[in-house]
Amino acid sequence: MTEASTALNEASWRTWTARGERASFARRGVTWALAVLLSVYLALSGGGYDIVVRSEIGLIVWWLVVLGVLVGVLPAARIPRAGWIATALLGGFLVWTWIGLTWTSSHELTLDEVGRLSTYLGVFVLGLCALSAETARPLVNGLGCGIVIVSGLAILSKLTPGLFPVNTARSFYATPRLAYPFDYSDGVGEYAALGIPLVLYMATSARTLLGRALATGALEVVLLCLAMTVSRGGILAACVGVVVFIALSPNRFARLPTLGVAGVGIVLLMVALLHRPELRDSLTVAPAAERHSMLLILCVVVAGCAAAQALALILMRRFPRPSWLHVSRRGAQWVTAGIVLLALLVVVVGFAAGTVSHLWNEFKLWQPAQQSNQYFRLLSLAGSHRYQYWQIAWSAFESSPFHGIGPGTFHYYWFQHTTHSEYILNAHSLWFETLAETGIVGWLLLVGFFAVILVGGAVRALRAADGQRALIATTTSGVAAFCAAASFDWVWQIGVVPMVMLLLASAGLMTESQPVGQPAVSGPLASRALGRVLRPKLLIALAAILAMVVIAIPLASTVAVRNSQAAVHRGQLRQALADAHTGQAIEPGASSPYLQEALVLEQGNNIKAASAAIAAALARQPTDYLLWLIASRIATESDQPGRAVADFRRARALYPTSTEFPPG
Repeated sequence: MTEASTALNEASWRTWTARGERASFARRGVTWALAVLLSVYLALSGGGYDIVVRSEIGLIVWWLVVLGVLVGVLPAARIPRAGWIATALLGGFLVWTWIGLTWTSSHELTLDEVGRLSTYLGVFVLGLCALSAETARPLVNGLGCGIVIVSGLAILSKLTPGLFPVNTARSFYATPRLAYPFDYSDGVGEYAALGIPLVLYMATSARTLLGRALATGALEVVLLCLAMTVSRGGILAACVGVVVFIALSPNRFARLPTLGVAGVGIVLLMVALLHRPELRDSLTVAPAAERHSMLLILCVVVAGCAAAQALALILMRRFPRPSWLHVSRRGAQWVTAGIVLLALLVVVVGFAAGTVSHLWNEFKLWQPAQQSNQYFRLLSLAGSHRYQYWQIAWSAFESSPFHGIGPGTFHYYWFQHTTHSEYILNAHSLWFETLAETGIVGWLLLVGFFAVILVGGAVRALRAADGQRALIATTTSGVAAFCAAASFDWVWQIGVVPMVMLLLASAGLMTESQPVGQPAVSGPLASRALGRVLRPKLLIALAAILAMVVIAIPLASTVAVRNSQAAVHRGQLRQALADAHTGQAIEPGASSPYLQEALVLEQGNNIKAASAAIAAALARQPTDYLLWLIASRIATESDQPGRAVADFRRARALYPTSTEFPPG
């Protein structure tokens, strides 16, 4: 080989390497940006609770899957066996929910749940198909940055409300707790809690000193957001996430200074917040002096924590750790065993002293003692009615243990069986609500999905090399934090929270993935190898098309009903009636289009037709007491007193404790 040809080959190699590095950088950058965009967009859209917002994301996600498979760029890496098992379990839960249409009391609500699960499955499948060992880290960093941005905006909504175009202090229920942008304090707190392990990972594993320092400062923003929500569920989720992160991470001692800096920072912020009573407890906008001084303190603490982290890292690099601070694997096991034994001892002493019994009785209280300072609620284990929710959910499960009462219908069972007048939609626990609505089959499928992610993540983290281990520990701790939050709240319905969790789960599964290769043999073996590559792609494409149909039906029906309602507000009853009929044609089994038709006809004084429309709505959702109340009113207007009384009595029988009914 001549010197010229050698030089040419070296130049070609450098050019090829440079192009590969640019392409890799672009993939990582796009992944990071999309993760930030998804997290921020959904959070600022009410948390993705609304069916329209959630369904639009679902359609986009599944379209990306279909196009990626057809073009050949997806899957980007070989999906591991655990990924297929998790997909099968979550897909099985979706199918079981879909089968629930055969026994549910509300076709519409159950199909809404099918659409919700189709969206969640799409997010998980897209994560498995689009991520690889190269892009898993940027995804985690992007999701963490998105949560930091939203947490910062949430804090600003309290400290500088004039910057926001809407009254962010207004909430579904009056509370001084931070509720923006979900309009639900606990949801905001649990969303922030999900980000704490992610930001902690950036603060301890970022490749540059500046990145770690900035992440440590950003961690204070997330912690303050969580604190201002006064969410006990969020604090529990954050504690679980941090404990799992530390337990699974490598080189734990090197991460302790970051925890120390973050701890000092949040203590300073909490002292400042607690000494501002109007900002802390007022239902209205606090005085400017308290708000602006708190903002200044936040900026100083963020900058100080970033500087402290940078200084600590510099010192740790310059001065090696003393030998007596090195803990062997056996020593770490002994420390872990000691912590577990200490925890067991505390529990045993608590039982013996009656403390556990006292706390349990406090948890069951319907009306705990009121506190003048809202932060005192953090010292109480009062369940905020959760014990009663879970009692009714368990009763619903016992009434139909195999398949449940029907997906999405828990609140109807609550209305019929509660002794209280509270109007709720969810059981405030994913596990209890799943048992009640889908029975033991649905519960096992969903719990199996999370078990694969959590147990598999823990095993992979402990076996992986340090770099991958920290990333897997982060994704697993994020999923664990979600599971803790879902045990005490309805975060499953707040779309952004489970979507972030599902992306973390997929990233954890794909951290050690390998690029998809083409068969390198010829003849019959090559044909079989090609078949093994094409069959999963065909399966994914067919599932995507079916999922988009399932998502589109309730979405289109909801849009039609909302268009009808908007037309009523404009006084266009003819158009409103046409839109209601469109909703009926799209989803014949739904009750809301028929209810909307009845209301439009009632407003147009066509009472006879309104009676027929409300009867059609009742046939599709017979356990909804509100429909029976409306039917009673329409029967009164049509001069049918006997029917009106019967419908009213049926409504009261479906929700006997409602304050809408007179006593007796």
